[in-house]
Amino acid sequence: MRVGLFGGTFDPIHTGHLVVAMLAKEALNLDKVYFIPAGVPPHKRDKRITEGIHRYRMVQLAIQGYDEYEVLDWELKQNQPSYTVDTLSWYCRTHPSHDPFFIMGADMLLDLPNWQKADRVIELTDIIAVTRPGFNQAMSEQYLRLLPASWRKHIHFVDMPGLEISSTWLRERLDQGLSVAHLVPDRVICYIKENRLYG
Repeated sequence: MRVGLFGGTFDPIHTGHLVVAMLAKEALNLDKVYFIPAGVPPHKRDKRITEGIHRYRMVQLAIQGYDEYEVLDWELKQNQPSYTVDTLSWYCRTHPSHDPFFIMGADMLLDLPNWQKADRVIELTDIIAVTRPGFNQAMSEQYLRLLPASWRKHIHFVDMPGLEISSTWLRERLDQGLSVAHLVPDRVICYIKENRLYG
């Protein structure tokens, strides 16, 4: 079974995340995409992040009705920083028959060699690098040239349409009492209001 592993803070999850999952699934012919809300992302340790149970529930609500999507809470249950290599090791150990693809933004590729046990990450999974608007073929090739040669066959670029939505921007809008309709699934908006998140 070919699966996508889509890690993120999802604070909050938004339409852009769902489009990324859809495009990755189509491009790599994935059977399922698992959303994995981050516990304590190492690069965001000093930032205020919404409680994990709320982020998990928002993802649940966003993907409700989509059989091809599921949410995993493994990282949220760890009482330590969430490193991708640990999540992948756990997933591969518990799902040995699955063929995993890790979904990430193409802009993070150049930092990949600095990740914890980056070589092991590439051993465990292929990478689906989702590009942002304006990212072209020449840039993809340039990024690949800057990565170790043995990694290049494990990187798959997927083009994202001109849909630029940031969770930070959404939190700012919510804090100001502005609408996020059409940017965040309706069920998630209701949950945010009921639990008085971001305001």
